[in-house]
Amino acid sequence: MNSPSLWKSGAFRRVGFAFAFYSFCSWMLVAALPLLVAQRFGTGAELVGSLALRLAPRIMFAPVAAGLIRRAGPHTAVGTGLIVTALCLVVVAAVEHAGTLQIMVLIIGLADTVVVPGLLALRAAVVPAGRNMEANTAFQTIDRLAKIFGPPAAGLVLTIASPALAFPALAIGHLLAAIALGWGNVAAGQKRLTPDPAHTTGLFRVAAATLRENPILLALVLPALGYMISLGALQPFLFWLNHDQFGLGPSMWTVLLAAQGAGAVLGALVSNCLARTLIGTPSLLTAYLVASLLEGVTTLGLVFAPSHALATTTLIIGGIPEMVAFAAYFTIIQQRLSLERQAVFYALSLPLMDLFMVAGVLTGMLHSAGWMTFQQFWFVASAGAILPVLPFLVWRPRVKTTLEDLSPDAESKIAEKSMAGGWRDGHR
Repeated sequence: MNSPSLWKSGAFRRVGFAFAFYSFCSWMLVAALPLLVAQRFGTGAELVGSLALRLAPRIMFAPVAAGLIRRAGPHTAVGTGLIVTALCLVVVAAVEHAGTLQIMVLIIGLADTVVVPGLLALRAAVVPAGRNMEANTAFQTIDRLAKIFGPPAAGLVLTIASPALAFPALAIGHLLAAIALGWGNVAAGQKRLTPDPAHTTGLFRVAAATLRENPILLALVLPALGYMISLGALQPFLFWLNHDQFGLGPSMWTVLLAAQGAGAVLGALVSNCLARTLIGTPSLLTAYLVASLLEGVTTLGLVFAPSHALATTTLIIGGIPEMVAFAAYFTIIQQRLSLERQAVFYALSLPLMDLFMVAGVLTGMLHSAGWMTFQQFWFVASAGAILPVLPFLVWRPRVKTTLEDLSPDAESKIAEKSMAGGWRDGHR
């Protein structure tokens, strides 16, 4: 029997539309900001710095943001962050001083610190029971469609119009996301996050307990951290690949960004087919690790691409397993952790992800400062995506046995106990 469409749920639809507006504008900003910096201040340290500054606040203030989300609720926190970002984008359109621009980028990064985990919490809350893989694939498809059309749209707008028009347009998009999300209460029947006034130390205790009880999280997080190094390095790499190796104009860089998103849309078809068979956690873990390895090896091949067209094709191919890995990653987390523990997991794992992504962006300095050749830089960055996966492919059978001994019902009871205060008080 066919299941009803996910989009028939009002809560899912509201979060989905908000996520679509935000993702589209976010990917436009990924492309537009370097183009603006390159146009006004050059393509050296200023370019790398602007990419890193947007991520830095998410590393430093993520636990604080998690506390705000849990006290104010994700709806209010995300809506406020979207409005703050919109105001900053209006200012970015008019700045002529590099320092002022970096301050605005920093504030946008602070807003992202609330918006990103808040949207993840809202996404988890509107996923119907038993349809995690399907719902996660839908959200990742939205993000990858935004990656396809967002960067070229940003390049087109900046080519035919001035930043004074492009960045206010991005601001309007963020306001539309806030409007789509709405400010009302959680819909009837929708899963809720339990308010918890725990301090930061409480978050760390719950996270430590979660890791002890769910060793599979290490097999998810450690390869993901390596992937974030490669992903961070990919942004300056593609910019230089387009400009230095292929000798093309800056706007063609946006095509390379979009190509990986196009591959992910194809990957969504694969992921939806796999959703019917990838039900248990062990099979999802296998899919996650194999897909992560395939994506890392494929993107490594970019360094050998002789033309822009072949690089675009390589990115499309690499985007297919990337989608499968993302969907499996979020599905495993939703299967193994309660909503409350998911909030703690994201609060502490997202800054780590951002830290490693910033490290990946900063590896671009190895090339821009002349310490490594273009090819050497990319080999080092790509190793981050490939090497951490290998030991877990060997360790996977042991993880399978451990997981079979830990039922979801048992984990849910442990989660309820921990969030009631047991772990915060230091008692098991």
